[in-house]
Amino acid sequence: MSEINIFQIVKQFNRSDFRRSSIPMGLVSGWPCIRQAGKALALTIPYFSRTPGKEKTAIYPIYCSATILIKNPDRLIDFTVYPYQTEWKGIDYTKPAGYFKHKALDDVHTKEEYEALRGQLYDCYDAMAAAIMANRPFEREKEMIRLFSKLMEPGHFPQYLKINKKFYGYFCRDI
Repeated sequence: MSEINIFQIVKQFNRSDFRRSSIPMGLVSGWPCIRQAGKALALTIPYFSRTPGKEKTAIYPIYCSATILIKNPDRLIDFTVYPYQTEWKGIDYTKPAGYFKHKALDDVHTKEEYEALRGQLYDCYDAMAAAIMANRPFEREKEMIRLFSKLMEPGHFPQYLKINKKFYGYFCRDI
């Protein structure tokens, strides 16, 4: 197990003053993206809203993202609100982008099963960040692709590609 814990970094940021003051309260964090920011490693965290329904939860388009440094999560290096970005024009933020649970999760029957899969994916994030920082190969690539492809909401996938096509396009192959 690596010393980097991406899930905890996201949780820590979600409790930060910036998160509370600048990101609307009803938004939840989505799947983060690990990327280089100069010589540092950064984490871009997307945010979207959701509305629970009787059978499925409506998930709305990604509204914004915050990028922080992995080794210094208190350091915000970018904050983007997508409805104001040219390449995001035409997205209707009043209509769901999709619904949770999507078809790839048909075999996941409990919250605990979903959280176990999410935990496995975050373990892959940790291993990936540790490998990049140690300048060594990432050995859990196939596992991360399998988990990401299962957990990624198809309705959000085109928006994730707008955030970082290289990362999300590589790890979410079977959407």
